[in-house]
Amino acid sequence: MAKFYDTLLGEYIQNPWVRWLSLDKLSLRDMNYEMISYDTISNKKKLNFKEVDLTLAADYSSEDVYITNKLYIDQENKNIPDNKILQDIEFPVLEVIKQMEIDWVKIDTYKLKAIWLLLDEEIIVLEKSIFEDAWEEFNIKSPKQVWEILFEKLALPKGKKTKTGYSVSVDVLWELSHEFPIAQKIVDYRHFTKLQSTYIEGLLKIADKNDFVHTSYNAAVTTTGRLSSTSPNLQNIPSSRWIAGEIRDAFVSRFDWWKIMASDYSQVEVRLLAIMSGDKNLLQAFKDNKDIHHRTAEFLFPNETITSDKRKIAKAVNFWVIYGISAFGLSKMIDISMKDAKVYIDAFYNSYPKVKDFFNSLIEKCEQKGFVQTMYGRKRFIPGINDLNAIIKNAAKREAMNMPIQGTSADIIKFSMIEIDKFMKSKKMKSKMIMQVHDELVFDVFPWEEEVLSQNVENIMESILSNEEIILKSDTLIWNTWKETK
Repeated sequence: MAKFYDTLLGEYIQNPWVRWLSLDKLSLRDMNYEMISYDTISNKKKLNFKEVDLTLAADYSSEDVYITNKLYIDQENKNIPDNKILQDIEFPVLEVIKQMEIDWVKIDTYKLKAIWLLLDEEIIVLEKSIFEDAWEEFNIKSPKQVWEILFEKLALPKGKKTKTGYSVSVDVLWELSHEFPIAQKIVDYRHFTKLQSTYIEGLLKIADKNDFVHTSYNAAVTTTGRLSSTSPNLQNIPSSRWIAGEIRDAFVSRFDWWKIMASDYSQVEVRLLAIMSGDKNLLQAFKDNKDIHHRTAEFLFPNETITSDKRKIAKAVNFWVIYGISAFGLSKMIDISMKDAKVYIDAFYNSYPKVKDFFNSLIEKCEQKGFVQTMYGRKRFIPGINDLNAIIKNAAKREAMNMPIQGTSADIIKFSMIEIDKFMKSKKMKSKMIMQVHDELVFDVFPWEEEVLSQNVENIMESILSNEEIILKSDTLIWNTWKETK
């Protein structure tokens, strides 16, 4: 049993689809009692808590304790504290997250500033080129001015109409970019300015005097059980090979002259699909150590030479089928015709017939019980699964297909974190687990600990599902920066 309890996680484990759970909302919902808000006592956050009037602060704090206790009693009456997911996963991983948040992440601010300057040069060149194509200067950050230039002055094909004019979303601009270079340039401009403001300026702003940044991991936000990261969102740092990926080059070790290690699950969701569906062809491909995307490409393009482009299509199909993607969705995702997309999806299911049976079974059980669950028993209720509205019903079916796989993947990375943390503590290691990014764990490696850490981290991650037909695989790399571990 855990040595503590968390009523927020207790609520989350029962209702993971409820967004932004909070004590205030639960109090209002379950007790019809409106709590004193922090905005009220802090004058809309103008006051630091230590500056708040003592009587107000006491009332506010006492109310928090009282309502939390009432929630605990209510959850105890429902036997929620005994929930296996809470006891085996959520509470133990909370201890690991706590230490990660305490340890922080070291960044090289000089590198970040250099990347900012590089981006600035690219933005200036793009801006000049866009103005030349438009024959005038305008505010590229203004959607209104962008659609006026594109659709009124240059008479480009109009997309979706909005209340204020026409959409200039990424999807619209991407469609236009095939024929009109100005659209691609605007997409690139937006991308570079976002990298500058959201990532580089954001990281520089919150770095402390020793160049450490702190993130908060949220354990009760996603519907699948995955952790999310905020202020900053380290899970969203770009990983591309060009200028965006350079940002990861600024994530460095706190130890003099030492390394960053990243351990990443390889194709974990496709492996889980093989295990959970029991499809022989899919399982055999992994048993034979085949490149699964190349193997799927052989099914999609029989008797053809498998090129890198064909492998990319197969990779997209392997990945997106797990999300219950339609032919329309796949055609948009990889820029092919709906006819080809349908052919590829049908070929996938014909090649791996048990996968189709598995998904149909998930949907059927969900329609009967109202929920789906991971291999470990984490439940997700799907409210729209029996809705008469076809749009709502189809969206619910896609959630029912995806959650058991994504949720199991989330459980597995949490188990890995728990076991790795136990190992590191048992060896009294000075290295630190500093980030969790989806299926990847990132470590700051202390000198002379890299060999024992890398070997054991890999072994732990791969042994989480040791009793199945195939095992999980992880890739581990150690280098000077986070970027170089890819």
